[in-house]
Amino acid sequence: MKTTSVIYLDNAATTRIRPNVLDAINNAEQEFYYNSAAVYNGSLVARHAIEQATMVIKSRLAKSGLGQLIFTSGATEGNNMVILGKITSVRNHLVVLAGEHSSVYAPSVYLKNADFDVDYVPLKSNGEADINALARLIRPTTALVVFGLVNSDIGIIQNASEIVRTIRQINPITHIHCDAVQGFCTFDFDVQDLGIDSVVVSAHKIYGPKGIGALWLRQGTTIKPIMYGGSQQDFRPGTENNPSIIGFASAVASFNTQDSFNHITTLRNHLVNNLPNGCTLNSFLNSIPQPQLGNFPQTAQSPYITNIVLPNGILGNTVMNALSQRNIFVGIGSACASKSAKNRTLLAMGISEAKSKSVLRISLGQYNTLDEINIFLVELQSILNDLR
Repeated sequence: MKTTSVIYLDNAATTRIRPNVLDAINNAEQEFYYNSAAVYNGSLVARHAIEQATMVIKSRLAKSGLGQLIFTSGATEGNNMVILGKITSVRNHLVVLAGEHSSVYAPSVYLKNADFDVDYVPLKSNGEADINALARLIRPTTALVVFGLVNSDIGIIQNASEIVRTIRQINPITHIHCDAVQGFCTFDFDVQDLGIDSVVVSAHKIYGPKGIGALWLRQGTTIKPIMYGGSQQDFRPGTENNPSIIGFASAVASFNTQDSFNHITTLRNHLVNNLPNGCTLNSFLNSIPQPQLGNFPQTAQSPYITNIVLPNGILGNTVMNALSQRNIFVGIGSACASKSAKNRTLLAMGISEAKSKSVLRISLGQYNTLDEINIFLVELQSILNDLR
């Protein structure tokens, strides 16, 4: 049965923009359209609006408001800026967690294929980084370690404090970079408390506009630019996207972490407690953390992302397409790797390739309702019955 309206359950891929964020963007298009690098009055007003937006976003990352915030086209650009900006010599050693997002994995493969020194940290069966293996990989030439705070395939929250502590004990000057796209605003954290040197975030994961992200750099941190042009943002040339920057800040200011957490946790619990017979979870962590995680003292599971294993080897792609015909949109993994034949996260967890293809990724957002979850469960059961 085709539902009369769309049920969108792929919020880890992107989110619907908030109406007030759209209003802020439209207003900025009219009021702050000047090039902020110019020096006449209109440009100075635009520059002031960008500076205010910068402080809103930066204070959500570092409570002190310190550090440099560079606006990018998204987290992909930010991750590439750090990886290619820190690994500038074949003598530099890069360490990346296995199963990371394509925007981290692809540049690491590019470097490895060009004879750069690259290693991958294996994952445990629950998706957690193998800390002992990480410790064995760190050495004096390790220039950069990259990890994702929340995995976009299975929703595990990495133990960031333990990762940072392990690296610092062996090589205190290694640059530590974090892809925090799936954790930004959904959980409270302070990058300075965590001891991270850089972090990327993105607007379109938190009900903001697409095509705008930010790279936070610890005060005094430098990277080699990967593009050259004007001097607008030190390490990133190009005219700033005023309306999207202001929209990004509006999305951050509008995001109520506690209210969102409560709503999403209710939906997630109802979802996992009512899955059709034979469906299991590709996550072995039952602990759902409160959003105020401080220094992330332990590995935990994000309620925003649920990875479901389908029964009897039924392909996730088949079920996803059948749900799409009923106006229910889900994922089978990270959207940036949706055309890939393999799910690197699940394979890194020791899950067989066959089983890794029998999954659905349900990622919840603020606009989802219990009624939508119930409709999804009914339709999923119907499709599984047909396929059996």
